[in-house]
Amino acid sequence: MRGRPRGGDAIDAAVDERDTVGFVAVCRAPDPTSRYLTGRAFDCDLVFVRVDGETHLRVPSTVEPPSLPVASVRVDDRLPGRAAAAVLAEHAASEGTVLAPRTIPHDAALHLEAAGYDLASTAAVEDARAVKDDAERDAIEAAQRAATRGVGRAAAILSAATVEAADDRDGGSVGNDRGDDGEAVLSWDDAPLSSERLRRQVNATLAAEGVDYTGATTVRAGTRGGGNEPVELRPGEPIVVSVGPRGPTGYRGALARTFVVDPDGGWERRAHVACDAARKVSLVEADPGDDAGFLGSELRAETAAFGFSMADEVTRDVGGGIGLAAREDPPLDGDRELVAGNVLRVRSAVTHPDHGRVELTDVLVVGEDGPRLLGDAPTGLDPSRW
Repeated sequence: MRGRPRGGDAIDAAVDERDTVGFVAVCRAPDPTSRYLTGRAFDCDLVFVRVDGETHLRVPSTVEPPSLPVASVRVDDRLPGRAAAAVLAEHAASEGTVLAPRTIPHDAALHLEAAGYDLASTAAVEDARAVKDDAERDAIEAAQRAATRGVGRAAAILSAATVEAADDRDGGSVGNDRGDDGEAVLSWDDAPLSSERLRRQVNATLAAEGVDYTGATTVRAGTRGGGNEPVELRPGEPIVVSVGPRGPTGYRGALARTFVVDPDGGWERRAHVACDAARKVSLVEADPGDDAGFLGSELRAETAAFGFSMADEVTRDVGGGIGLAAREDPPLDGDRELVAGNVLRVRSAVTHPDHGRVELTDVLVVGEDGPRLLGDAPTGLDPSRW
C-alpha cells in the first residue's frame, strides 16, 4: 500500500467524461486527502495536478522533495494556484476547463481563473475514497484488531476492580470528583480507579499494538463529565470506553463498548438491549444497493423502539464512512446508495441526564455478498465476560 496513489483512475475517468484539461487539488497538511492521492503522509501543503494520466506534485522549498515512482515531484514556492497553472500550461493546455474538489481554496481558484482556466467542481476523489480496496480494508481491519485489544484491556481492569466503600477511603481526590458525596468507588491495583487511569492503560495497550491513539480514546462514566474530565469510577454506573486508533498507513478503526461493574439492573440494561438490537439491524440493512440514509434512520428507530426518545435520548450520530479520516463518505443520511467496498462506522447510543450513556460502536464492511462486522469484540455489559 505504501507509496501507491489511489483515485487516479477515478480522476482520469472524470476528466475524460467531462472533456476537461485535468484535475487540480490543493492539499493542506495534514489533510488525509493528500495521503490518499499520493500514497504517503506529507507534513506540508502541496499542489496535486493530474493530466493525461500522470501525477505532478509541487511542494515548498521548506521540505526535501520526496522521490515517488508514481509522481513527478518538484519544488515550487509560488502560490498554489499559480504553481498548478504552470503545470497545466507545461503538460496540457494553456486554457480550458479544469476539475477541482469543492474545497479548493478561493485564492487558488482565482489564480487559476486569472491564468485562463475555468473551474468545474467534482466529487471524484470523495467518491473514490468511499470505496475501499482490499489493501485499505485490510489496514482498517488491522486497526480494528488493535482497538479490540485496547478495549479488552479496559474490560480486564474493570473485571479485576473491587468496590471500595466511602468510609474505607483515604480521602484522596481525582480530577473534579472529590468523592465526598458518600459514594462507593472502584479500586484497582491498590488505588482508586479513575477514568484517566483507565484511559492511560487503554492507550498503553494501543501503543504496544503499534497504532496512534492521539485524541481518540475516551472513557465516559455515568452522568459525570463528557469523556475528557477525570472522575473516579463507581460501581453500578455505565462506563463507555471508546477508541479510534490510526494504523501505520493512516487508516482508522473505531470501537466503543459499555461496561457496568456490580450492576443493580434497570435503565442501563434496557438501553443496552436497544443498542445491541440497533447494531444487529446494520447486518440486515447494509447490502449493496441499500440506501445509506435508510440505514441511519433504521438504527435510530430500532433504538427508540425500546421506549427511548428519538429527540432527547437516541444519538443523532449513528456513523458513516471511515478510512483515512474518522468521518468519510458515505454519510448515514441523505439519499446515497451503499456500494460494495464501503466501510462504515456504525454507532448506537442512548443518553439520559440521570442515568448516563450506553453506546456500542463497530466497523462494518459492505461486501458483494452482504455486510460483515470487523472483529469479534463481545458486546455485553459484564467486563468479566470479555
